[in-house]
Amino acid sequence: MGVIFTKILIIFLVVVIGFIANRIGKIPTEANPYLINILLDITTPCMILSSIISNTLTPETLQVTIEVVVGTVLFFIAEWPIAWLITKALRYDPKEDRGVLIVIISAVNTGFMGFPVTKTLFGSEFFFYMAMENIVLGIYLYFLTVLQMNYGTGRGPDLKAGFKAMCNNCMLFSVIGVVMLCFGWKLPEQGMDFLNLIGDATVPLSMLVVGVQLGDSNIRELFRNRKLLIVCLVNVILMPALTLLAVHWLPITAKGKLILVFAAAFPCAVVTVAMANREKKNATLMAEGVALTTLLSMFTLPVWAMIVMALYQ
Repeated sequence: MGVIFTKILIIFLVVVIGFIANRIGKIPTEANPYLINILLDITTPCMILSSIISNTLTPETLQVTIEVVVGTVLFFIAEWPIAWLITKALRYDPKEDRGVLIVIISAVNTGFMGFPVTKTLFGSEFFFYMAMENIVLGIYLYFLTVLQMNYGTGRGPDLKAGFKAMCNNCMLFSVIGVVMLCFGWKLPEQGMDFLNLIGDATVPLSMLVVGVQLGDSNIRELFRNRKLLIVCLVNVILMPALTLLAVHWLPITAKGKLILVFAAAFPCAVVTVAMANREKKNATLMAEGVALTTLLSMFTLPVWAMIVMALYQ
C-alpha cells in the first residue's frame, strides 16, 4: 500500500508544480491548448502503441479485454438513469443545466488522466486494458454526451461532428496497436525505444496540464456551489463505489474488476467542456465540474487505487 500511495503522491506533486507555475505566470493558461495538442497528438499515441504491442495476445488477455469492453458499455448504460435521478432530486435550476450535471457525473477522464496514472501504477498490461476501455469511452463522449446535455430539448447528436472528433491520433493508434497485437507484429528494438522515449513524456506532461487547468480556476468559489459539489462527489465517490458493488460478485477475472472499478474513479473528462461549447450549453458549469472533480480526485484516487490493489492484485 505504501508503494502505491508514494507513486500517486509523486504523480500529483507534478500537478502541484503545474498549479504553482500557472499562478506565478511561468506556464500561462494560454499555453495549455498547445500542451494538450502535444499530449493528445504525439506523446499519448506513442505510449498507447508501445504499451499495446508490448503485450502478447493470450486467451487470458482476450477474456479480460472482452470483460472490460462489455463492462464499460454496461457502466455507461447503468449510470445514466442514476445520474438523472440524482440531478432531479437536487432540483437544480435552471433545468436546462441538468443535462450538463448528468455528464459531469457520467463522464470519466480515463484517457487524458487515466492513461498515465494506470501505466505508472499497474504497468503496461493494465494500461492496455484501460486503452480498450477508452475506445468505448470515445464513442460515449462524442455521441451519448450530446443526448445527455440536450436532455429534455429533443435534440440529437451531430453524427458528422461526432465521427470527426473520434478520428484522432489516440483512437487511430489504439486500432493500429490492436491490429498489430492480433497478428503478432512487433517493431524492432530501436522502434520500441523511440516510442517509449516519446511516450514516457505523457505522465509529467499530462499532470502539468491538469495543474495549469486548476491554476486557472477559482477554487474557493467552486466549493461554495453546494449542489455542484454534491454532483462532483457522486462522480468520484459514489459511482466507483456502485461499480465496485456491481462487479465484485461477478464471475469475471480480477484484472477485469480492477480496471472497471478504477476507471470509474477518475474525474470528469476534459473534452466535455468543448462538447458543451459546441452544443451551446453551460460550458462554464461544465468547466467548473471538470476542475472540481479533478481537484477532489487528488484525494479520492489514491484511496481507490489502494482499494483495487488490495482486492484484485
